Amino acid sequence: MLVVAQLLKSDAPAYPKLPQDIEGKSRYALQCFEDEMKLHWQQEEERLFPSIAGKDPAIDQLIYQLQDDHVELALRFERLGAEVNQVFAMDEIGHLLEAHIRLEERELFQRIQEVLTEDELASLDITL
Repeated sequence: MLVVAQLLKSDAPAYPKLPQDIEGKSRYALQCFEDEMKLHWQQEEERLFPSIAGKDPAIDQLIYQLQDDHVELALRFERLGAEVNQVFAMDEIGHLLEAHIRLEERELFQRIQEVLTEDELASLDITL
């Protein structure tokens, strides 16, 4: 997903074997959204989030933020084809998606490791 985020940014470098033109990038991102992101987010919301909710107020706040991100990103992906300024819309999605991924990596997963016991961590079903 991070590659998609980087690819969509207006200042993205050329990535080998990935689209270089606006239409191609848009199609590629929408395909990744449909084929990977939707399922990934659904699994987070149905499996991971319920198993860690209520363990810590900071974790709960991060869950709310990530769920809001899922809704906002889904709306933006779904509207992407109708946007007049594709470059601007893709750049915004790229930055939002990157921030979402970093929030998971740097804050949620870190906080989970700090709060949950070894047994709780081992019992998490996080093969998302």
